[in-house]
Amino acid sequence: MLSEAERFETFSPYIRSVAQCKEILRDLNSTWGLVSAIAEISCPTEAATILPAMKATKKGFAGLESKLTCQLVSEEIKKTCLELESKAQVSIDILVRNLYERTADIGFLATNADICNFVQASANGERTSVDLINQLLDEYGLKYSVYDDIIILDTDSRILARLDRDTATTSQSIFDPIIRQTLNSIEDYVETFGKTKLRPSIDRALIYSKRIVDPVDDSVIGVLCLSFRFDNEMQGIFRSLQKKGDKAVMLLLNADSKVIASSDYDHVPIGRIIEAVPEGDAYGMTDFAGREYLSVTHRGRPYQGYAGREWYGHAMIPLHSAFGFSASDKEINAEILRHGDSLSTELSSLIADAAEDINLFLHRVIWNGQVMATNEHGNLLSLKAILKQLRSMGARTAQALADSSSKLHTTMITSELRNAESIARLMIDIMDRNLYERSNDCRWWALTSEIRRIVSEGRLSVDDKAKITDILLYINKLYTVYTRLFIYDIKGTIVAESNLHDDPMDAVGRQVHAAYAQDTFSLRSPQEYRVSPFEESWLYGSNPTYIYNAAIRHIEDINKVVGGIGIVFDSTVEFKHMLEDCLPDKPGAFGLFVERPSGRIIAATEASNYQNGEVLWIDPEFFELPEGTGKSKIVLYNKKYYAVGCYSSRGYREFKTTGDYHNDVAAFVFIPIGEKTGAADSEQRVAVTYPQEPINCDAVVDLATFYIGPEIYAFYAAEVVEAIEVSMINPLPGTKSYVVGSVMYCDNSPDGHNEKTPIIVIDGRILTNTPIEPDEPINTAGAIVVVKTETGPIGLLVDGLDAIPSFEKAQVQPVGELLRGDGGYIKSLVNIPESHTSGKMLIVLNQDLILLAVRGR
Repeated sequence: MLSEAERFETFSPYIRSVAQCKEILRDLNSTWGLVSAIAEISCPTEAATILPAMKATKKGFAGLESKLTCQLVSEEIKKTCLELESKAQVSIDILVRNLYERTADIGFLATNADICNFVQASANGERTSVDLINQLLDEYGLKYSVYDDIIILDTDSRILARLDRDTATTSQSIFDPIIRQTLNSIEDYVETFGKTKLRPSIDRALIYSKRIVDPVDDSVIGVLCLSFRFDNEMQGIFRSLQKKGDKAVMLLLNADSKVIASSDYDHVPIGRIIEAVPEGDAYGMTDFAGREYLSVTHRGRPYQGYAGREWYGHAMIPLHSAFGFSASDKEINAEILRHGDSLSTELSSLIADAAEDINLFLHRVIWNGQVMATNEHGNLLSLKAILKQLRSMGARTAQALADSSSKLHTTMITSELRNAESIARLMIDIMDRNLYERSNDCRWWALTSEIRRIVSEGRLSVDDKAKITDILLYINKLYTVYTRLFIYDIKGTIVAESNLHDDPMDAVGRQVHAAYAQDTFSLRSPQEYRVSPFEESWLYGSNPTYIYNAAIRHIEDINKVVGGIGIVFDSTVEFKHMLEDCLPDKPGAFGLFVERPSGRIIAATEASNYQNGEVLWIDPEFFELPEGTGKSKIVLYNKKYYAVGCYSSRGYREFKTTGDYHNDVAAFVFIPIGEKTGAADSEQRVAVTYPQEPINCDAVVDLATFYIGPEIYAFYAAEVVEAIEVSMINPLPGTKSYVVGSVMYCDNSPDGHNEKTPIIVIDGRILTNTPIEPDEPINTAGAIVVVKTETGPIGLLVDGLDAIPSFEKAQVQPVGELLRGDGGYIKSLVNIPESHTSGKMLIVLNQDLILLAVRGR
């Protein structure tokens, strides 16, 4: 992996936001240097006290710049890698889940009675009906369209029947290692990939095979092969994960890093060797065709114990395209801005807070410099001009950092929103693919010859029911996603069942009154099926689920319906697993499957606090999405902000795409991204617009203004010494709550004695009669205003410094005798006609009265 310095050097030239940030801060840095030089030349004596602060401020901002730009690079890489990870991981995970189903198919189909009897008859030299077995294979191929061929062979490698009758004809012997390997294998299946004579027109054939045994003596009588539509399936997976204008290419790599599937054959052809990212590395750099790529590699995650072959999902994108601004980003950015400062990530908040701390320090230095300038020492005009420039520079630098921090914040939240939509897409894709198999299962099992023969006879004996029950039990043990399989006659009476979990309810003899049973009897072909609504059923312990149904047809008349098969999907367990398998590793994240447009929840993970059947109240926009589309938004839920991703069902292959079945469901994922924060005190403070500085300097009064709570107060600037940090406070035991502590203060001003003396610090909230808790923490964004009194300096703890405005003497009115008695701590009142607040008066405090009040208490 690259070091932080190497990462910055490699990626920063490709990231526009980093280049913009560096350019702005570089210009500001030059201006800082210029202002420092001018200060040293024009007023060296007066600037001596502020030059160290300028250097410290400049150094602090430079450190933040470095941290911020490095973090911007990291977050941009993370954002791009999240998309690549989604493509790489989802593509291989979906494939693994799909192939797991194939391992079940081969195991079950190899024991099909019709196929076994056909192979046995051929082995015995008996006359067989190839037409009937071809019809069976055709029905299977129509339902399980993931296969392009089904091949039945005898032990001499002779083809007895096959689905793809345009390839090698029957009775032809095929000599291929797959056949011998399968005949000698006692495993549940044999999985092979590559060139094979069984599928001569395909370069990369994925074959699942199993030996066929005599059901009587278990002797090997043949081989069954299922040929998976590998290229077709991979193109479908890649297509579903690609967006318009996507520059990334998705690949499937084998154990030797050879490309065996590609989303773009022209970009990366089959057979090329691609450098895979080592396991444990988040991403890698790949050189391919003369360009550098950012790449991600993932091994498929095992599903139900099936890990599959050693294949890897790989996604890569050219560096020059990796960090572009997409059309979807504009919508996402607008969504983030809509929530403003109430939504913030920990990292961007830390950077913004650090910039604010530096700016508060600079503001205090400028405030003190302005106080010094009003006390008529040295070159006042030059000093005031320098301080004015400093204030402007500090504001510009802080704004530049805030803008860059905002970009960082936006990048981080954008990553979460994109990730949320991607996860929701995976959730609904897994659901569609899983339920596609359920629709196949019910139709295929309804064609089981033995079941059809028995049900066609009408009246069933005890032995007949036992035979059907044995068949259902055998199937149910292989397919554990069902809690119950049941057969019902044309009257809707259940005649046999399997009960996987041995629950105490016996369904045999009971009537299926639900509408889906009558609908099943009206199905016109073996290709049709019916699904119950997601509703409570006594067949599933009075819990809601889907029950898939297909018609059982007369053994001698395919057009005559004699009963039905129902398969009860274990929705509570299976849907929860689907959601949990996709959730990000982040505390508080949860997923939902929700019906549209009702908003009824049909599955939820534990962190959601939702129960099945409850209604999800959320932005209606999610329920108006076209089928097969997604969206992500920021949502406030339970006083927390979440990145919410939603994707609506689009079906899979023929399932829900051919008018066979309509069921509008969407997947939701909620990923926590921050707590709801209230407005800070600074946002509620009274804004005061001060008049322009008077032209006649002889008739001017300078005030030092500051905040206590949301209100502005002032001292005469000539009576203020300076403002110092709150960290200098030393607590005093046994004092009242309005005495914060003391400070060892040294007055270094031209009139000072340059000696350290303890001064008392009084909490400014004494002025507003605000209750003060004994253990309440001090506001670190505040300051201590050191002001002269008749008996020496004291400190007043304030919440923030404001400015040093100048007023004409006529505007500053001492309080009259009538008001003085009940005027609290007021020395003067100042009318501010230009203020935004009508009738606003600025209160000039009397520090001697404040000290007197403290002593009196």
